[in-house]
Amino acid sequence: MRRPLCVFCAGTLGLELVCAFLPQTGRFVPFAAFFIAGLLWALAGRLRKSPAWGYGICLILGAVLGLVLTGSTQAKWDAIQNAYDGRSVLLEAEVESTTSSYSPGRVRAVLRVETVDREAASLRVECASLPTCSPGDRVKGRFALEMPDDTARLNALADGIALNAAYEKGFALLEQSTSFRARTARLQKRLSAALRQGMASGPAGVLAAMVTGDRTHLSKELRTAYRGAGLSHVLVVSGMHVSILCGDVLGRLLPNRKKRLRGYTGRRVRALFSAVLALLLVGVTGFTPSVLRAAGAVWLSALGVWVYGPPDALTSLGVAGVLMTAGNSCAVCDVGFQLSFAAVVGTLAGGAVVRRSQEAWEKQRAKKKRPRLRFWKRKTLGLAGSLWETVCISACASMATFPVLVLRGMSTSLYALVSGAAVLWLVEPILLTGLGAALLGLVPA
Repeated sequence: MRRPLCVFCAGTLGLELVCAFLPQTGRFVPFAAFFIAGLLWALAGRLRKSPAWGYGICLILGAVLGLVLTGSTQAKWDAIQNAYDGRSVLLEAEVESTTSSYSPGRVRAVLRVETVDREAASLRVECASLPTCSPGDRVKGRFALEMPDDTARLNALADGIALNAAYEKGFALLEQSTSFRARTARLQKRLSAALRQGMASGPAGVLAAMVTGDRTHLSKELRTAYRGAGLSHVLVVSGMHVSILCGDVLGRLLPNRKKRLRGYTGRRVRALFSAVLALLLVGVTGFTPSVLRAAGAVWLSALGVWVYGPPDALTSLGVAGVLMTAGNSCAVCDVGFQLSFAAVVGTLAGGAVVRRSQEAWEKQRAKKKRPRLRFWKRKTLGLAGSLWETVCISACASMATFPVLVLRGMSTSLYALVSGAAVLWLVEPILLTGLGAALLGLVPA
């Protein structure tokens, strides 16, 4: 059995998904039994073979862990909502993120609560209209807390938001927060400002969104244009950007040392370098969940290389998913979570298609014993290979995310696939040069 840990994680995430989308009974044990029975039935034709028995055991154990995490999460949400639902309280909180509100001089904000009526607390709430503030600020005021309505409850819990907070009175800005998340938010703001210096507002907003994740400078027209072209995902720093940044950058930056990077020592050096780049992107983008998920997979893969474990992207992805849902099993229902995982699986499938097609072409060429190609033919074949790789990865990633888009009521089209394949190869140079420009822009000189 090649991937026991990956199968175990699939069982955990699968049961969490089933229980989250079917919460109306209030009981998880019947759904756990149904899920496990379905898995065993799917393997019934191969249970005589030992690998199938191993897969079945891993799936059952993973489902048991998913049941435990789901029950723990539900108990935590029930305790928070029973304690604060329907109350008017004085909150001290850190502003985690803000977006524009319908009213002038107001913002829509997600708050990480520190105290409730001067008593320590730990929960996240969303306020639809709050006086102007910025991520990283600490605020105080009186709010009315209430549960989200049934249509928005699952999405709110998936984001870790237990209650809605309606601002009433007494708003005041306190001192700046010193938490890691607040520091990264301020760093993101500084890097975005440094990157946008001397640029027109339109291109500057696009570049800041693609490199630092700061989308506050994107106009409504640009957002609509990118959405119409099927390229809105390019403006959100996500797992795709982490995969591009943490690829074989070291081998390209040090071409003369490429031979030294081979072997297990070279793999450990590349793994460490990728982990550092992932940490850099997490700090630059302000600790956003989509980047954190992808970076977690990179860190787990790097850890596996350093402890002499065989590198396996699917296993690292599964472990990262379980860790991300350990404190909140509802996170598996977040559309960003689902799209990120589907896109990574599709990207891995596209890479496998490219690798096998290249191996088949090389075998066919070796059988025919053709002479060495001329320079211009080698360059043409290299360009064709790059185009084929871009098309395969983009097509497989789009096909993997298509079911999620349809089931979640989002739109997709063939035009989006074509436009994605046309610009995917540009993301890497834009990301690398943009990060370099942003970091250098912090230097006073």
